[in-house]
Amino acid sequence: MLETGIENWPEADWTRVQPFPFTEARAAFAGLTADEGRLELAYYRRPRDGALVAVADFGPRAQGAPGLVHGGMILTVLDEALGAACWVAGHPSLTVRLTTDFHRSVPLGTRALVETRVQPARHRIVAATGTLRGPDGTVYAAAQGRFMRLDDAAYARLFGRSKTPKKS
Repeated sequence: MLETGIENWPEADWTRVQPFPFTEARAAFAGLTADEGRLELAYYRRPRDGALVAVADFGPRAQGAPGLVHGGMILTVLDEALGAACWVAGHPSLTVRLTTDFHRSVPLGTRALVETRVQPARHRIVAATGTLRGPDGTVYAAAQGRFMRLDDAAYARLFGRSKTPKKS
C-alpha cells in the first residue's frame, strides 16, 4: 500500500530525475507531453529506498476500450520505466524480454505511480521489476524485464558517442 495519496505525488522529498542523459537516448514513444492528450511521464528518485519512481498521467488520447487506458500504453510505460531504472542504476541497456500482468483496467484520466526495482547485474543481463499503482494503492499492472547491457561498441553504434566521457 502506498504511504501517501495522489495529492502528494510527487512527494516533497522526491528529486526529479532525467534517466536518459542525452537527446538520442530520450527519443521514446512514452515521452509524449500532456498537451498531446496521451501521456505525461515524470521520473523521480525516492530517497527512503533509492528507487526510481515515475508519475504517469494518462490523458484522453491514451484510450483503448471506451473510458479505459489502452493496454499497449500501460505496457509502454512499464517498459520505459524499467529501462530507465536500469540506466539510472548505471546499466545503459535495451529490453530483451518484458512480461506484463494486467490486474485491473486503468480509467482514462488516472494519475498512476510506477515503482521500480533493479536487481544486481549478471554478466550483460540486468533484471528489473515494476508495478503501476493507482492513487488508492490498487495494482493495475506489474512487469518483469530482462535488459541487455550495452557494451561500448553497441553504445557508440546506437548513440554516436562514447559511454564514458573522455577526461581532459
